[in-house]
Amino acid sequence: MMKQIEAARRQGLLGELDVHFARLIAGYDESPPAVLAAALLSQLTSAGHVCLDLAAFAEQPVLGDLVSTPPLAEWIAALQAHPACGNVGAYTPLALEGSRLYMRRYFDYERAVAQAWQSGAPVELSAALQANVAALFPETQSGEDKLRDQRSAAVAALQNRRVLISGGPGTGKTTTLASILALLIEQSQADLPANPGLFDPRPSPMKILLSAPTGKAAARMQDAIREAKARLPLSAEVRAAMPETAQTLHRLLGARPQGGGMAWRHGADNPLSCDVLVVDEASMIDLALMARLLAALPTDARLILLGDRDQLASVDAGAVFADLCSAGAATLGVSFRFGADSGIGRLAALLRVGDADAAIRLLNAANPDLHWSPDAARPAVVAHALRRYAEFIEQARTVPGSGVFERFAAFRLLTPVRNGPLGVGALNAEIEKGLAALGAIPPRSRWYVGKPVMIAANDYALRLFNGDIGICVADPVSGELRIAFPAGDEGAPAATSSAPASGAPRGVRLLAPARLPAHETAWAMTVHKSQGSEFDEAALVLPDEQSEVVTRELVYTAVTRARRTATIWAAEPVLRAASQRRIARHSGLAERLRRR
Repeated sequence: MMKQIEAARRQGLLGELDVHFARLIAGYDESPPAVLAAALLSQLTSAGHVCLDLAAFAEQPVLGDLVSTPPLAEWIAALQAHPACGNVGAYTPLALEGSRLYMRRYFDYERAVAQAWQSGAPVELSAALQANVAALFPETQSGEDKLRDQRSAAVAALQNRRVLISGGPGTGKTTTLASILALLIEQSQADLPANPGLFDPRPSPMKILLSAPTGKAAARMQDAIREAKARLPLSAEVRAAMPETAQTLHRLLGARPQGGGMAWRHGADNPLSCDVLVVDEASMIDLALMARLLAALPTDARLILLGDRDQLASVDAGAVFADLCSAGAATLGVSFRFGADSGIGRLAALLRVGDADAAIRLLNAANPDLHWSPDAARPAVVAHALRRYAEFIEQARTVPGSGVFERFAAFRLLTPVRNGPLGVGALNAEIEKGLAALGAIPPRSRWYVGKPVMIAANDYALRLFNGDIGICVADPVSGELRIAFPAGDEGAPAATSSAPASGAPRGVRLLAPARLPAHETAWAMTVHKSQGSEFDEAALVLPDEQSEVVTRELVYTAVTRARRTATIWAAEPVLRAASQRRIARHSGLAERLRRR
């Protein structure tokens, strides 16, 4: 079997890691069915799957028709007999459960998440709390009850220790969350003794932590919570107790590099100190991180996960939020951002259900907020991007402080792929070449005012994380080029620079380009990296050829990044196929939750 696997590697059908893992399993026993399963499993986990569903691959040609898989019963029997494969409690590289084959760590992660997702029986709400819910989510006297979904989500969050709230852009997730937190705080204050005794311990206020997978998602969460609590009818005491500082999950859990891997301060032996933990953009959380998060959660703490189950799944293994939602979630279905006449809102709804015909008809109709070009030629795409980005560079020279990030959010070019003529690398190079030809940037200059960069590796000392966006600006004091990042609220200094003096404006910290960790130009970015962000205009370009990675979730995610305008460059057959293709990741989590 190793000969066929090596041949598949030479043809580009398997990676080096897949071949290495197959060799590892062959070192235990050269059973061809087991070695083949190991190679396929490694390939699938690299693509985001948690396991290999043997039933889906049995008696099929694989690896470019170099070999066929055995019948299911024969395959399972071969794995059960293999010394590298075991089940619960075994110390083996592979774990087999039913017809699903796992790498051991993913098997353990999946079981841990399923076991930790225990909410207990829902509690009854007091009459006073029901009255508070009705006050924050009033029923309308006539017409559509637009707050019905939000009211139901609030009740679910008050009754259960584990709750999922799923909704698309503009459905009021953050407003709902702010109201839920206010209700929890009111409830905790009502439970305090009116006249505590002299020797009674002083009651502690409810401790609520806010978090998100990325720095930009945490920053957006902070802003949204602050806006929501400012407009809600809350008492001064409740308003003062409301949290408004969010942090990344890695910072929350105390992640730090150690011995080529990662160490975590908080876990089962050192849980977080909180009564309520809220995580936004939860669809971005992979299986391993969700397992660590749940392990670090105090047993009596409440967990609220917010996200959009129709968005792209995490980059790494698993589609955890969607799997958890399959066992029950509060869904917000009414969009307050996109009205009934919104092209973006209607297109998003059609993509959710995979109605390609209706989506194409909508794109062909006149919609002021939707633009579609069936010609995805790179010159047309780049020309459109140049018009928008040349304007931004002019603004970057004069806009003070954090305003430069708001201006950059006016437009973003999105693509599903990193490589190829319409990939991130080629588009960024072409845009820089075009900007130089227009005279907007100096030719052959690596750094220039307005250049956006995306951090590609975590740097805990600088508090920069994968996906963070910085903009090259001129230091107001020295005039030297610096990379500006939002200062945030996690204790970051207002300015950090290699120069002894820096005139960083309020809300911004400045870094010398030489100090940046691994990074890349960000005129164009992948749709995956755009999650947690919003732009006035989101422009999506799809490759000329159909691809398994271009799914309805990807197009939906890109379109719903747009606040005002969504632009799509895609040939009709490619767009039609993408609208009908769903992400299907092999996982046993949903079934485990159903068996509870």
